Amino acid sequence: MKRWDALGLIADAYPRDPMVVTLGGTTRELAAMRRSPSHLYVLDSMGLPPAIGLGLALGLDDSSFDKVVVVEGDGSLLMGLSTLATIALTTPRKLVVLVLDNGAYSATGNQPTAAAAVDLCAIAMACGMQTGEVRDLEELRAALEWTRTTDGPLFVRAHTDVEAAKVPYLLEDPVVLSSTFAAYVARNR
Repeated sequence: MKRWDALGLIADAYPRDPMVVTLGGTTRELAAMRRSPSHLYVLDSMGLPPAIGLGLALGLDDSSFDKVVVVEGDGSLLMGLSTLATIALTTPRKLVVLVLDNGAYSATGNQPTAAAAVDLCAIAMACGMQTGEVRDLEELRAALEWTRTTDGPLFVRAHTDVEAAKVPYLLEDPVVLSSTFAAYVARNR
């Protein structure tokens, strides 16, 4: 499945809930496709989206938001894998971690990640998360419905190809991006 198509389904499934979006092509594609103040576009902070999402899910537990969604890549998840242990410790019921696994570090030339050698769902399950693994858009659509109706923490590994859409770079000030997101969360809490 193409990342672009997967991102479209994710944006449709979560039009209002806070979404932390990993760096690189994923951020650029989602911003080009469906720019939203509910999205925190994480620039150059590899490995941190699940930690940011965890903090938000804990802090927004009593809010009107149904979920806090993290859209992560396999390489970035591997860099910040220790966050899954903290998720196990804190069990945030609103947290959804969606890993778009293309098996490559796309931003630096598609060098392979170690994701093919690791059962990411088994790791997430060992950290107290309910998990699912998908390989096509229909499976992703069903998994997104499951994440919308099931208490977390939840983890979905979605296999995508390495094709990247031709979109402009997102060269905005991270302070402005985070301020826009924070204001959205505060207004809609």
